[in-house]
Amino acid sequence: MIILDIFSHFPGEFNVLETLISGFVAFVLGVVWYHPKIVGEETKELINKQSNGFKPSCIMYVVALFFWLVTSSVYTFLTNFLEPTSTAELLSLSTFLWVGFILPTALLNGLFNGKKLVVIGVDSTYFLAGLYLFAVVHDVL
Repeated sequence: MIILDIFSHFPGEFNVLETLISGFVAFVLGVVWYHPKIVGEETKELINKQSNGFKPSCIMYVVALFFWLVTSSVYTFLTNFLEPTSTAELLSLSTFLWVGFILPTALLNGLFNGKKLVVIGVDSTYFLAGLYLFAVVHDVL
């Protein structure tokens, strides 16, 4: 398959353990992040109001974990390619990825769907925190 040919040009070793731990930790953060004691009762009510009563099923959590693992895989590829040497460089990479890709997408999606800025802020900073956890895991392991 042509898409798998990219691996033959990969400069380093792909650390599977870092990738799995990073993705899982970021997923678990989401479970904690949206708890009413963390975001506050007012914000949780606002999030629930804007979701029109949608309650995610178990499959949604599996999909969320899968996509955090995909994101973690890309992060691992980038760290192998860019070879950051310090925690500050890893945190900078996380910040640049968030500012360049996640924040604009979250803002545009939220604004065009009529979400309040508070909800957009909670959602997008959750992804920033997840990327920062990637940096910490990649630095520690």
